[in-house]
Amino acid sequence: MDGIRESILAAKDTKFTDNAIPDFNQLPFKIVLVHNGLLKSNTRKTFDDFISREFPQGGFERWGIYELTDLFSNHLFSEYLLTDQESIRLFKRTLVLLDAPDYDFTDFKILINSQINNISQIKGRAFKKFFATLNLISVIILHYSKENDNLYPAKECVTFLLLRTWSWILKSKIEDKNAVLKEYRKLLKIHFDIYTLYFEKTLSTAIEPNGLFAEHSGPFEAIGYPVRSFDYLNDLIYYFKARLYWPNFDKEPSEIKKAKLYQKQKDVLKQLVRNNDGCARPLLDNHSIAIVNTILFFLDKKHIDDEDLTFIAEYIQTVFDNVLIIKLTRDRFPELYNNLQVLTEYVATSQRPYNYEDSSSLLVTMLFEILAVLNASGLYSHYKTEIEKLGKNLNLQIAYPTNGVDVEQLLFDKHMHMEMYVETNIHLPEKFKDFKSMVKGKPVKMYEYRTDKAGFPFLRTLAHTYFKNEPFAEEWRSQL
Repeated sequence: MDGIRESILAAKDTKFTDNAIPDFNQLPFKIVLVHNGLLKSNTRKTFDDFISREFPQGGFERWGIYELTDLFSNHLFSEYLLTDQESIRLFKRTLVLLDAPDYDFTDFKILINSQINNISQIKGRAFKKFFATLNLISVIILHYSKENDNLYPAKECVTFLLLRTWSWILKSKIEDKNAVLKEYRKLLKIHFDIYTLYFEKTLSTAIEPNGLFAEHSGPFEAIGYPVRSFDYLNDLIYYFKARLYWPNFDKEPSEIKKAKLYQKQKDVLKQLVRNNDGCARPLLDNHSIAIVNTILFFLDKKHIDDEDLTFIAEYIQTVFDNVLIIKLTRDRFPELYNNLQVLTEYVATSQRPYNYEDSSSLLVTMLFEILAVLNASGLYSHYKTEIEKLGKNLNLQIAYPTNGVDVEQLLFDKHMHMEMYVETNIHLPEKFKDFKSMVKGKPVKMYEYRTDKAGFPFLRTLAHTYFKNEPFAEEWRSQL
């Protein structure tokens, strides 16, 4: 505040003249303070009192981030931000439809893909302009999302931008360049700020009993509550991991601070899961992503304790029980192809649609393998019997990335389907020790992730979540 005060007073006391421009010296005088941020509430009164005292007749304006985004969106698209008419059209259409119900942000995704595809040089002015454009687009999207009091568009759009940009960085093999990492951290900071705002608004309610349940949604909540809960779990785990590594995106926290923060995060996750049974009621097979993310968050060998192990065991039991209860009462396992529309039809009519597929499951296989990691022989024997009783023909499967493809780069690019191969008809041996030996004997391909080396391991969690790619078996098998 002191530095700004001195600068304003110095500008006020300086006479600005230019005799080379006709009538310039007779023009009205106004001081404009420009900054790409917000005026903090604890300094607002001091600042306002200072301005009203020094400029009683006016002649002063402050342009913060909101004013700047409005000016850019209204006047500077074509000259500085987006240089072609199609990009301008796509961005303006995105802003118009930003808060529209059921808008899938297709225009925004085409726009970002176009910016990435059209960058010709990874250096110089083109490089700087590329990242400056992405930054400004992100800030404008966040600005309008906040104005609409709806952060979902900002979460969706900036997440896509963040992941596609990192995919391009990996594909270009420039993830070790300091200039690239410096610019990318700016995008990460915006994304982190979005999630901070989101959880500041929602987390205190979400961790209350049934805090993620929407009472006024009627029959839809039979589906809406679990889907919403798993989405929220995925978002929260990504955010927690990001905070552990880069809370300010400038330096890593000390190990002591990280351990304390990690413990607080585990306590919050336990409260969220225990108070919301939607977090343990999978309806789609890819709800395995949130379930495995939750379990793996606790499986830190350096920090896990008996209370954590108890929670994980309770959670797996609840998930298994809910899968079995729904099979027993509704005659369905989680839908294999994650088709929400066909699931909704099934729930609404109580009639099985012809294209509802639940004869196979990756989720159930993952749960059994994690029981092997936990050495939970009793739970294995119990749920093996129950699954085989209710799902005699259930085809247990596990998926692996195909050899010869850049798995890491594709992880940040799309849902991998053709790039995965599936092991099918997995048999559950009668004895737990035989099952554990079988899992332990399966291949574990440990990837050396360039993303981790660059300092962003939490980004892989976000990529799995966003593009609906199930966690790779290495994540838990490596702990056997």
